[in-house]
Formats: sequence, structure tokens, C-alpha cells
Amino acid sequence: MADVHNSGENRWVNHCIYSNNAADNASEEDEGSAESNYLYEFTLIVFLHEITKSFLLQLRVINIAWSSLDRAYREDELLDATVIDSEGYIYGKIEKIDVGEKEITLVVYESKPDMKTMVDMDALKLELLKNVRVSFGAKIQGLKPMMILVGNIRKELGLKSQERLANKHYKEYAKRLGIPIPRRKVETERREPKGEINVKEVKAIKISVIRTEKDEKVVKLVLLNDAREAKFRKIPIQQKVPYRNTEAIKDKLVLDSDGAALGYVDSVVLYRDGPGIRVYSPSTTDGVDLKVLNKYLDLWGKPHVAKLIRTYFAKDVVTRQELEDFKKKADLTLTLPSESIVSRVVKEFLMDVPWEAIRKIGDVIVLGLPLLDLQSKGYLFR
Repeated sequence: MADVHNSGENRWVNHCIYSNNAADNASEEDEGSAESNYLYEFTLIVFLHEITKSFLLQLRVINIAWSSLDRAYREDELLDATVIDSEGYIYGKIEKIDVGEKEITLVVYESKPDMKTMVDMDALKLELLKNVRVSFGAKIQGLKPMMILVGNIRKELGLKSQERLANKHYKEYAKRLGIPIPRRKVETERREPKGEINVKEVKAIKISVIRTEKDEKVVKLVLLNDAREAKFRKIPIQQKVPYRNTEAIKDKLVLDSDGAALGYVDSVVLYRDGPGIRVYSPSTTDGVDLKVLNKYLDLWGKPHVAKLIRTYFAKDVVTRQELEDFKKKADLTLTLPSESIVSRVVKEFLMDVPWEAIRKIGDVIVLGLPLLDLQSKGYLFR
């Protein structure tokens, strides 16, 4: 989000702009008229930006509220849904749902870290390439060793020229040449049974969509009305949520009382009468690397523009909107080189929630109110 600069900064920028334009004989407008035009344009940009921001946030609230409506789900929709107990601790994930004549049971598993031995295909191909002989004719044709290896494998195994080689073909070819197949250990996960839950223990089932640093992901959650995982870990049941610092809860997933995923904890904030938490949603946006941009400006014979940018911005990377606002103020026409465009993760702050609205803090944070009540109390920004 673009910063709104104070009037002192605006006057300084306009002063630099007028000096720069006078040096280039690029403008002969009256200074007072130009300042009014710049101020009007900048105010309009900020107003439209704030309106757009408000609309997008309201749309996100509507989407979450819609996902919070009680609805039914098929079994395949709930597979691998995360099960969270009443204290906010993760019990496991749903393996399957057993429907009996008298009761319905959720079968839950948990993932355990494991090591698995696999064929190291990169190392195998390197070993096979060591045995490739590049003939004089192949050199004349410009054939690379990998192309020769592929041809040798097809010939040895009797494969058609159009058939793509799979890993099994490389392994079979190595066996025929008597080359040991290299292996490596990789970290993986294994599933272990955790337990069974009667559907009567379920307080809420919610599927919602939440943004991550790269994209959006579907969050499937089953909230329990029993402290199953807390009892399993022998964690005392907390009747009142003790205060925590930012380091203890930073980036924990935040849920409303119905189990809808809202965002992640950014930090602990302070109200007049006590602490609270600030909730954010990550998103990826295009930024501009000013160091790269200024190098291009110097090469393009525009060192005065580079100097103006260096003086105005105190940081090396800015959003495209920040640069666009500055270009309008400075009356600049500037094409951004592709090398200067970078992606960066920014935080969109969604709400501040007072500590008394937190019901439980475990592996996740569960609030004591549904989303619509949080909005009605004014906790959501805009």
C-alpha cells in the first residue's frame, strides 16, 4: 500500500520537480497553478486507492461469511481435514468416515517424519554419461553426450524413437551395463492411526479459503468440543487465556468461533486497557528495485531523474503504486525495465482483536466470536 506523504514532503517534492523542469526547459507553467494540479491529482489517487481497498476487504469479509454458513459436506471433501480440539491443539487429520447403523465415526491419522531411500536419478544419469563415447561423426553433427546416451538407451532396450524415456529405462540400462544404481535418503512423512471420533464430539466443520505467500489455499477444519489433544499431550486446561508476547504466537493461524480461517497473527498490540492481537493476510505484489532502475536511468542519460528518486525514497524497493504516484507528482514519463520488477510478500492487516475476545491459544488461535460479530464490534479494519 502506498504511503500518504505529509504536506511538508509534498512541498519538498514539488520544489525539486520545479527545479528539475526548469533545468530541462520542460515546463513553463505557473508554480501556484502546478502545485494545485499536483495536489488535486494526488488527493484523487489516494481517494480512489482507499475506496478500492475498502471494497476488496468487504468482498473478502462476504466470502468468509458465506463460507461460515452451516452446510453439509461429502466424505471426499473432508478427507485430510485438520481436526482441532477445544483447546486449539491439532489432533490429526481425517483418514475416512465410517457410517454405521447407529453412529458415525471420524477415523483420524497423524503424520510422522520419516526417511525413505530413493534412486538418485541425477547421480545415475551422470554415471551413465561417463560411459558415453562421442565419436568423430557425432562431433561433426554437433550431438551432445546426453543425446547420444538417449539414443544408446533406445537402441539397447528396443524402444521407438518417439517414445519418451522414463526413470525405469535409465535404471534398466544401468543394470545391463553393470553400473551400480546410486541411492539417496529423503525426508518424507508416514501416516499413523491416531484415534476415532464420534460425530457427536464435533462442534463445527468449516472449509474456507485463505491467502498464503504464493497463492490461495483451501483450509478444511473440524473443531471438537472436547480437549482430546490437550489431554493426549497432558497440557493443563486453561480456563482463562494467559497473556503471550509476539514471539510466542507470531504467524499462528487465527479462527473465528465457527472455525472459519481468518488470517495469521502479526503481533501483539496494546489497547488502553490491555493487549490484543493484529491479524494479517499475506499477498504477493510487484515491486520496483530502485537500485536497478537508477542504473538504467544513468545509462539512459537521465541522471537527474535518478538523483530525484534517490533523494525522495529512503528505501531500495517500493511498490509500483508508490512509484506511479511519484511519477505523477514529478510529471515523469518513465518506462520500467523488466529487470527492475521484483515480487515481494506484503501483509494486508485485517483486524485488531482484544485479548478478551480470544477463547483459546494452542497450535492455532480460536476466537470467541463469529466473523459477523467481530465485524459488528468494529474489530475489522474498514
